Amino acid sequence: MSISMSTFWLIVAIIFGVGELMTTSLTLIWFSIGALIVMLISIFIESILWQVVVFAVISITLLVIATKYLVDRDREVKYNTNLQGIISQKAIVVEDIEPYESGVVKLNGEEWTAVSKDELKIEKGKVVEIIEIEGVKLIVREVTSTNLNK
Repeated sequence: MSISMSTFWLIVAIIFGVGELMTTSLTLIWFSIGALIVMLISIFIESILWQVVVFAVISITLLVIATKYLVDRDREVKYNTNLQGIISQKAIVVEDIEPYESGVVKLNGEEWTAVSKDELKIEKGKVVEIIEIEGVKLIVREVTSTNLNK
């Protein structure tokens, strides 16, 4: 029992496709696409050696081009993690922040320990802006305007 080369390349494409589903790297998909292309051209190229060469060239070329494109595109994207996303947001002081001591602010319904960036007293009810994060403490500065949407 022998299988045709088209069937062989279809099986290879499926194996690489399943392998890609098990990873998050977008690496094996290019080999799956290469196998599908060789499956189509295996009708015209009978030499197994040439089919393997074409498969390797197509797959590696797709991998290099896609990786370069994705890496270049990824450099332009600025990711906001949960912590980075709260910088510049406004919060309300729920417990006085004393100079050189921490207080408590409420941000998005959660209470956070906070210290004053300027080492000044910030009273309960005042609006502050998150300047940075240091460990589990927010470094804040009092906002002169009480516009929370700013």
